[in-house]
Amino acid sequence: MADASSLPAAEAVTLTKEPKKKVPSLLKRLASRTKKKSSTGFAVAEKATDSPAAGAAVKDEPSPCQKMEADGTLPQPQGTAGKRITILSIDGGGVRGVIATVLLEYLESQLQHLDGKDARIADYFDVVAGTSTGGLVASMLTAPDENNRPLMTASQATDFYMSKAITVFPQNAPPLSGLKNLFSGPKYSNTPLKKLMVENFKEHKIADALTDVLITSFDVKNQQPVFFDRAVAQRTERFNAKFVDACLGTSAAPTYLPAYKFVVPDKDNPGPAKTHEYNLIDGGVAANNPTQVAVLHSLKDLMIGDSPHKERIPCFEGYKNLLVLSLGTGVRKESFDAGDMAGWGTISWVANDGRTPIVDMLMNSSAYLVDFDVAIRFQTEKDERNYLRIQAYNISDDMARLDNADPKNMAKLKQLAKDLLDQHALYRDAVNGELVDKPYVSTNREALSCFAKWLSEEKKGRSADVAPSASTSGGSYV
Repeated sequence: MADASSLPAAEAVTLTKEPKKKVPSLLKRLASRTKKKSSTGFAVAEKATDSPAAGAAVKDEPSPCQKMEADGTLPQPQGTAGKRITILSIDGGGVRGVIATVLLEYLESQLQHLDGKDARIADYFDVVAGTSTGGLVASMLTAPDENNRPLMTASQATDFYMSKAITVFPQNAPPLSGLKNLFSGPKYSNTPLKKLMVENFKEHKIADALTDVLITSFDVKNQQPVFFDRAVAQRTERFNAKFVDACLGTSAAPTYLPAYKFVVPDKDNPGPAKTHEYNLIDGGVAANNPTQVAVLHSLKDLMIGDSPHKERIPCFEGYKNLLVLSLGTGVRKESFDAGDMAGWGTISWVANDGRTPIVDMLMNSSAYLVDFDVAIRFQTEKDERNYLRIQAYNISDDMARLDNADPKNMAKLKQLAKDLLDQHALYRDAVNGELVDKPYVSTNREALSCFAKWLSEEKKGRSADVAPSASTSGGSYV
């Protein structure tokens, strides 16, 4: 199979290795479908709405989930509806955050199809975790607007990236600026980003979030990760940062944007100032894929009886108590030869032909290990369906650059995400760590449509006037 580097730069490349498992019946069914595209380009059917920004279309065609229900192939996760903690996790990746927002557009459209045009991501997830650009997306989807509803729909978050990425990462740098910044400072100022954050989040703080948001960062002074978590912020003052500050901290990518310092009130500080100082850089240094952090935070609170969900989940029964969606923002395969790298000095490791090898390798390896670890945890308890990871693999070098905000590249990234919906749904095998086909759905579109159904059932299962419906996964995955 050709690798990404051998394909035209204009192509939206999301190659994966040949899948090991096939599901002919599902693929045949998928191939026979006639899709009607919505205004966003998705083959979806939703309830009518007066708000194009919500990504809704006319109800002309059943969703993939409804088609699976009709032919008796709709899978169910482990556990009982109403008795799970729902988690959304979004990776870091700079401008590639638009990949995640496009996927979330589709998920939100499916939720609207099921529950009405006002359905929003924050209405269905107990925890929304994000690192770097993922932290920005998490904040956009959970911070309140003037009506105490989510600040943005997923579609509006996509529009934000498409129109504002060029402001944060201007593409008119002089030819020698990259070399100059190797010695004199970060490539970009954070002033444009801060202005955008203030315009959108104003004075809102983490504790104001409409659901439990979790934003990762790394404190260079204390040399440890920092997690801005609504549940903690509501009881511990020093973690109740403004969204503006948390976003600037989590997105301060080394070599790209400056480290960020700010001070928050801290009545528990024994010193006279009663404040706490943060000195932050990009959360990707600690957890570029924050799925594991979100899962462990949720389980820790549940196990020690400190969870807001303890009344409906009084006893932790295993990973069937979780429903986790983890979204990547694209990754390229670094193709380096040890013989060549043996001669590299500091500069080559930090900046090499438009790439940042050491930064990319550390973040990619961290994300891989998290995905592998989480996959193992769910698979060993036979709860594979409760964890869905979607990632675009082997994208081109040009598209992978986290600061490539050129409008043409942004359009490619958006199209890449749409194409990703119709690619094989994959999971990481717990035995060898390799990617194989998910056996109960054929594409990411089907997987997200099913996930929307599960989220809707989970929400309804919690309602006092709707009896929770048990749904266990029994049977085989084929």
